[in-house]
Amino acid sequence: MNMDARSSCDIIIPVFNKPDMTIACLESIIKNTLSPYKIIVIDNGSDQATKKALSDFKDFHENISLVRSEENAGWIKAVNRGIGLSSAPYVCIMNNDTVVETDDWLARLIGVADMSQDIGLVNPEFGDEKRPKGPVRPSTWSSARLFVELDFCRGYCILIKRAVIEKIGVLDEAYGMGYYDDDDYSVRAIRAGFRCVRAYGVTVKHLRDTTFSAVFQDEKRRSLHQKNKELFYAKWGRRLKVVFILTKRADIKKASEILLDLARKQHIVYLWNMAAPLDIAHINIRERLFWKIMPKTVFSAMLRLNAMKKSAKRYSAVFVDDDRICSRISPTLKGGAYVVNMERDRDRVGYVVDSAARV
Repeated sequence: MNMDARSSCDIIIPVFNKPDMTIACLESIIKNTLSPYKIIVIDNGSDQATKKALSDFKDFHENISLVRSEENAGWIKAVNRGIGLSSAPYVCIMNNDTVVETDDWLARLIGVADMSQDIGLVNPEFGDEKRPKGPVRPSTWSSARLFVELDFCRGYCILIKRAVIEKIGVLDEAYGMGYYDDDDYSVRAIRAGFRCVRAYGVTVKHLRDTTFSAVFQDEKRRSLHQKNKELFYAKWGRRLKVVFILTKRADIKKASEILLDLARKQHIVYLWNMAAPLDIAHINIRERLFWKIMPKTVFSAMLRLNAMKKSAKRYSAVFVDDDRICSRISPTLKGGAYVVNMERDRDRVGYVVDSAARV
């Protein structure tokens, strides 16, 4: 196998109507892709205008494969059909409401995927993400800060290694027409030992929900979203907000493992740190540094304020590495706080959070 074959990618694009938008998507791919690729368009029972537009476009581009269904079976089944027709070492799933804005975008996504064997899924940026703030140690990032680890890859554009598909299969069709299917696939990949990341410097603009808007009214979309959210939580547990208050230096590797375990289970981890910065490059780990001389009562005040918020914004569990601070803040919390040793309590923390997520 030559180098080009090893870096080739099958791009799968489900389509339902919206011919002008779809053609703009296809043109942006062709304009900005230099590495070997094939586009597999799955026409999900579009109208005649879209059918003709796709057919006419295909006539002028030999690396486009057009597959049509006479009825709309949904985005998930369309993607799975495309995966079944693919054979390249990489698969890229894209919405037709996307526009590639970065030259040689696909090779750059593949380059990030190839930086580590355990990177399995890669998102580009969609243009308005918030990047992590504060100092970051080079050891926790790629040498050029090319990516950050994610809780899950968003389905508008995901590069997937063939090794992931071989290990976990295709998308779960229990999610019907869509929503939470990308979350679910990402969690399955993470549980199988892969990481989900976002590549910096590669932008694929997403028009957000345009595809679903063409199929469902708002009320039906909300109902589908809620139904699939409940299905996802029943399968994997709820996403929690977890606080760690650290006052002592800990082994960076062991402490990071505890926090990453939770972040990779979709939980948001708030790290209030009075010790050495950990600077973990994961989107779900929010580190805030505090001065050693700061009065410890500030933590009690922050927790009291949080307890006054709506339930969805409240912290679900609080861990602290100091007995006295734990005793001080526990009365402010419904379930109390937990004393934790960041060098040996990895399993205990996991058990506490897993139990709370299943309630």
